[in-house]
Amino acid sequence: MGDPVRTDELRTLFLFLADHDFAGYSPTYERIARHVAASPELLEFVDRAAAPNSRRGRVPVLFHAALHDLALTGTSTPLARLMAGDSSVDAAAAVDLAIAEHGADIVTTMRTRSVQTNEVGRSAAIAAGLATIDTGDRAIALIECGPSAGLNLFVDRWHVELLRDGTVLGTFGPSSSPVQLCCELRGPDTPPIGPLPSIAARTGVDPAPIDASDPVQARWLRACLWPDLPERSARLEAALSVVTLEPPSLVRGDAVTDLAPLVAAADPELLPVVLSTWAMAYIPADGRASLVAALDAIGTRRDLAMLTLEEPRFTPGIDSVDQFTSAYDDEGDGTPTLLSLRHWREGSVMTTPLAMCHPHGRWMAWSDDGFDHGERDDG
Repeated sequence: MGDPVRTDELRTLFLFLADHDFAGYSPTYERIARHVAASPELLEFVDRAAAPNSRRGRVPVLFHAALHDLALTGTSTPLARLMAGDSSVDAAAAVDLAIAEHGADIVTTMRTRSVQTNEVGRSAAIAAGLATIDTGDRAIALIECGPSAGLNLFVDRWHVELLRDGTVLGTFGPSSSPVQLCCELRGPDTPPIGPLPSIAARTGVDPAPIDASDPVQARWLRACLWPDLPERSARLEAALSVVTLEPPSLVRGDAVTDLAPLVAAADPELLPVVLSTWAMAYIPADGRASLVAALDAIGTRRDLAMLTLEEPRFTPGIDSVDQFTSAYDDEGDGTPTLLSLRHWREGSVMTTPLAMCHPHGRWMAWSDDGFDHGERDDG
């Protein structure tokens, strides 16, 4: 028998995903999550499969990705059909069969992989955030925390359209790009539209950086996408076609200890811009505090910026999160995600909340007044 406290915790997490992230967005994952939540045996399996040091909140997401990866190998036919969008497949039966026949493979994946949702759609929000940075006419060194394959480091290569009620209000990036992104604007405010900073260097720190040209590693990127969303798969394939020709130089390491030295070593002629999209949630609280403190220390010596697309509670410089959730509907909106800019200039640091966003970049609610939070001097 498993630990009832741990399995109850997992049940709550699976149901939260089903209710708040999958409902109205990925019906296949919603069906799987509800089936697992209703099965003590499956909850015990997931609990045993997870590595002992896994962050509990991410275990259900990793389990779904491990199932998807198995489906992409084609070795579990009902599961492959389910993940490919065949609604006639009994989701519960397909999952039960996959675990019965390939449980050891799922355990291996969960013990050796981490969730790496290198979602290119997030570049819509990233572009809007980059356009607000005062670079002082300098090119930037874009340095990502948890870049996976580094697809969003090429944000300037993708074409982004910002729309309201079907009307394009502004664009970023080359119109001829193979990656075409659309982001719905909610609310009355519109992001500043202008040229993106010139990106002279692209790098980042990841515990397991992905080589986009390696078929097995690229398959894991596909597995970390959710089914039922063919546009996301199409964006990934288009981005991979670009990045495999010019792979970024990524560093294998721990962001808490290895990101700040990379920032400090950036060419002094460039403005370092740290990028973090749904990476802070994977770093323990003391690690996040250490990382921000290290950047604060660098900011006393040189100008830099940090653009984050994270849950408000994991966003540096944000103390109260309640005012950031009003833009969210009940279904299909995902976990509340805040686009925020932390900017160090001449030794002083300022934090500015910019927009609430869908976690995958489907929509953005820009706020010219900073959600009544305003710009705050954290120095």
